[in-house]
Amino acid sequence: MISYLVYVSQAATELNGEALEAILAESRAYNSRNDVTGVLLFVAGRDGNHGSFMQLLEGDQEKIDSLRRRIFADPRHHTKIVLEKGTKPSRDFSDWSMAFKSVAPSDLASHTQFADLAATEFIERCQASGAPGALKFLCDFWNAEPS
Repeated sequence: MISYLVYVSQAATELNGEALEAILAESRAYNSRNDVTGVLLFVAGRDGNHGSFMQLLEGDQEKIDSLRRRIFADPRHHTKIVLEKGTKPSRDFSDWSMAFKSVAPSDLASHTQFADLAATEFIERCQASGAPGALKFLCDFWNAEPS
């Protein structure tokens, strides 16, 4: 069994491609050293939001807990909420120290429960009632054929 964690957060400032690449390079280096895999989804902001992250981390429970503390202390994002955590039979992103997609809010339109991921309302809803199905959404979204 492998441990996993899915969380969401909001970017603290506007992030350009260079800033996202820096975050990704840091994540991939750390994750490679610690046998952590996963995927990072960044959704461009709207309505005054600077953008939102949804991330899946897979690995040893202690490494995931340590990484969560490190990530949640990072000032580049705020309103960090764990959506799902537990164990599963195997890794979904075993070939990736950190897979990555940056998308526009419109790219999520067909994923009803997560279509407003870039909006403040999504974060508020997650704080109130969570977001069941986050792991399945990330896996399905990653594996979907581009439109």
